Amino acid sequence: MDREKLINKFEKYLLVELGYLYNTFKSYRNSVNSYLDWLIDNKIQPKKVTLDQTYDFIAYRRERGDIDRTITGFKSAITHFNQAIGMKANPALLVNLAKCDRKTPTDIIDTEFLDAVYRDTKANTLVQKRDRCMLGMVLYLAVQRTELASLQLEHLDLDNGRLYVPATASTNERYIPLHPKQMHHLYNYIYDLRDKLLQDFRKETNQLFFSSGAGNDLNGALNRMLKRIKLECHYVRSFKQLKQSRMVMWVKEHGLREAQYLGGYKYVTSVQRYDFKSLDKLQKLLEFHHPMEKMAI
Repeated sequence: MDREKLINKFEKYLLVELGYLYNTFKSYRNSVNSYLDWLIDNKIQPKKVTLDQTYDFIAYRRERGDIDRTITGFKSAITHFNQAIGMKANPALLVNLAKCDRKTPTDIIDTEFLDAVYRDTKANTLVQKRDRCMLGMVLYLAVQRTELASLQLEHLDLDNGRLYVPATASTNERYIPLHPKQMHHLYNYIYDLRDKLLQDFRKETNQLFFSSGAGNDLNGALNRMLKRIKLECHYVRSFKQLKQSRMVMWVKEHGLREAQYLGGYKYVTSVQRYDFKSLDKLQKLLEFHHPMEKMAI
């Protein structure tokens, strides 16, 4: 990589072709130099940068603490730089910056306690057993409550041990491996309980999960289930908390990219907040306390 030659091309493009002021060039040059440093560290040629790698750079800058305005400046600088060096397809033009207004997740629950929520939630009646299967989708597969109603019977592939989750306006489609702790209950639900519920509710539907109501909405059933879970497991606050807890584990186990896919996130920057390098850092950032410790206060 001939950095000086690249910067000269960039300067000529901004000052001569676009007519920018020299002070603007100097500001953009600082951003481009940081970008080139990152490319060198990651052994990436400037003209061969992909869209995913551009998002990776933005995630790297966010990890360093850059605010939205700074990130926007990097995007602009990289976009002009790619044009200046003659890239045929400029990936920076396709970058969609998600607003970094999400707070660091709090009240993260560890694996032991997620298992305890699943294990200790009462499942005596048909409805409670259905609820346990829905709960497993949230606890182990990080499926959002809004996605549960979109699941169809054919989306659950028990033979291959995976679930297909369709795309929504805010999430991508994905295939998620089922967790071993779910399998027995899901088999029982599909081959026995579901038909009994259809008869009891007098319904005909291809939905994987359904309520007793006339519509396809699951909000009432999910709200009642969450209320019951919160009474039985006092450290549970919301479905969002349960998904965030799973995301933290996935990032730690699989890395940002795989966790992004499994969680259905459109941008890797959205997963950045789940990237805790160690439990010490988690405690420092979140003022983390173990659920049992909170109950004892």
